[in-house]
Amino acid sequence: MYDSDEYGEGGRVRGAFEAILDGSREPALPSVTDAAVAGGRRIRRRRTAVSGAVGVLVAAVLTAGAVAALPGADPGRSSVPLAPASPPPTTTGPASPSAVPSEPSAVPTPSGGTTGNAPGTAPRTSPLP
Repeated sequence: MYDSDEYGEGGRVRGAFEAILDGSREPALPSVTDAAVAGGRRIRRRRTAVSGAVGVLVAAVLTAGAVAALPGADPGRSSVPLAPASPPPTTTGPASPSAVPSEPSAVPTPSGGTTGNAPGTAPRTSPLP
């Protein structure tokens, strides 16, 4: 191409560079369209993953709230009211009288001067069972 005598040292260097450049292919530049399509796919994948994660998080929070609102979910809270705690009965003392009196065997009736089976009169004693 260039004569080394005509251009001197610069001509030889230039010839060497042209030989190197002619022997190799240029690297392929990516297309702007291909880059935009790949970027759009990446954005859609990220958006789908984030919205799915947010949906799972919302479902977990709602489930936890519903479970907490159910009666009996708290170990300290009961849905059935319990009787107040009373001390256990002692066996070393005298027995306390019962709170309910025993049923009398005869029903007292007012003693009036009337006798007989007139309306409104009741027998003087109730029958024994």
